[in-house]
Amino acid sequence: MAIEQAKKTPRVNEFIRFIELLLSNAPDHYQPYLIRLNQGSKDPISGVSWKNPSARLTVDQAIDYMQHGGNIGIAGTTNDNLVNMDCDGGIIQPQEVKPTLTVRTRSREGLHAFYWNADSNKIPNIPTDEAGEVRSQWQYVVAAGSYVETDPSTVSEQEQENAGYYTVENVQSPNTITFEELPQVFLEEHTKTVQTPIHIPSTFNPKKASGRHSALFDITAYDVCLREGGKTIEDERWPSIFHGSGSGKNMSYSSDGLLHCWRHHCCFNGFQALTVLSGYMTCLAAGSPHKNSVAGPSQVIGDNGAIFHAWLYAKQHGYIPKDDPLPTKAMHYIATKHCNYTAKTDQLLPRDIYNQVLKIVSEVY
Repeated sequence: MAIEQAKKTPRVNEFIRFIELLLSNAPDHYQPYLIRLNQGSKDPISGVSWKNPSARLTVDQAIDYMQHGGNIGIAGTTNDNLVNMDCDGGIIQPQEVKPTLTVRTRSREGLHAFYWNADSNKIPNIPTDEAGEVRSQWQYVVAAGSYVETDPSTVSEQEQENAGYYTVENVQSPNTITFEELPQVFLEEHTKTVQTPIHIPSTFNPKKASGRHSALFDITAYDVCLREGGKTIEDERWPSIFHGSGSGKNMSYSSDGLLHCWRHHCCFNGFQALTVLSGYMTCLAAGSPHKNSVAGPSQVIGDNGAIFHAWLYAKQHGYIPKDDPLPTKAMHYIATKHCNYTAKTDQLLPRDIYNQVLKIVSEVY
């Protein structure tokens, strides 16, 4: 029983070894962007968007979280030089991967390769159907030491002891890499992508509030695509902006103006998408189910907390102006949560509660 339990516990020392190798030749001022993933899972914890600065962990915080059973993710961002290359299923041959720090994935077949970008421009995110992904700009991979439940019978006999674990494979510091040094499958996929016409405005102007009403509900799924790095080509598949992706092809935008998650078979308008991005609800909880889906109706309906957290995310990420007014129902949520005051639907708050709510939002959030 003790051995079985050990197999399900993250290997903290493996994570520490990985981080030490990663930082051994890191660029000046680099700090890894580490995030909490659910225990035994590849998905970020709920409650706050992993892209929110408050969700970022220090190395010591990540170690502590792993010691309590949680998994860790590591992301490349637009502000650092880290390039994560996820090679799935043996399609990319070992000789195509420039030697660098690598991590063997839970299937014991895939590899995560970590590099420092040597180009003047950031290497782009590149998904493929089956070969894996390049994740360099606000996408993450599971860090070494993490454990995700995996049936040992699905891996080779010599790897069964490590089934489910992410372990350091090639023990060295990260190498540098240029775009041209990526495996050919990524170069070809990127060429196809850039040759496909796509309409993207040169700038995104925040939605303006009309009078005293918030602009939150004027935000569309199309706006979310543009702000979060999705694609607006109708029905083309691309990596999810909500969660990890095995194929890198589990989200799309449709002609009816909705985002679709093909992992959970549900769709989203702008407000629903922001609720997920805020971390307040999961993709499955906030989305509206596709026809014949086993999922229930969207849980954003009647949830004032969804309104508040979507509004807060929209404000923090430039969807709406900094002076956009807090929606009434969002104020009700804060009044109930922090002031022990429950208002009736559409009721204006008493002045003292109203002032308390504004102060709480300013100081706490």
